[in-house]
Amino acid sequence: IENFQEILLVGGSTRIPKIQQMVRDFFNGKEPNRGINPDEAVAYGAAVQGAIISGDASTGDVVLIDVNPLSLGIKVSGDVVERIITRNTKIPTKQTKTFTTVSDNQDVVRIEVYEGERSMTRDNNKLGEFDITGIRKAPRGVPQIEVTFTIDHNGIIHVEASEKASGVSNKITISNEKRQLKQEEIDRMISESQKYAEEDQKTAQRVKA
Repeated sequence: IENFQEILLVGGSTRIPKIQQMVRDFFNGKEPNRGINPDEAVAYGAAVQGAIISGDASTGDVVLIDVNPLSLGIKVSGDVVERIITRNTKIPTKQTKTFTTVSDNQDVVRIEVYEGERSMTRDNNKLGEFDITGIRKAPRGVPQIEVTFTIDHNGIIHVEASEKASGVSNKITISNEKRQLKQEEIDRMISESQKYAEEDQKTAQRVKA
């Protein structure tokens, strides 16, 4: 939080006084920069990006960095979402986490992919699913299943799961068409995650207990 210069409000939802207060509180009382109309901020950014792509010299040393708009993760036991790539991570990026089985001799694991900021699957957006089969039968907790999320330069998501001992794997590609949330919907999901943060944390802890 210390390494920032300005706060820009983007999207119509940022006109809500409660949202503005939450932003101020999060950034230790710093006031947002109101020099850009929240409804036009994205258009300004698109214009600058277009100028950079076309080689317009007037952009100077401006560099735009693409980030992931919402956190990405998978469903784990108890319908909890385990985040693998967090919101605002610079793309392209690649992140891996290791999971295991929940039942003895389990040889199939379903990987369900979600985007959002809430703890439970019901409050997030499901992007897709796939199965990894042929896992070496063993007591629960023994198999090591690596799940890797990769987001390329175009924002396309690649999810791969592999089980170390048996070498079996499977993967899915999630195109941008499956992530067609409007900015207002993204803003709403982020706002709700902040509003229900404490409640979500308690729910997730209770489910995992």
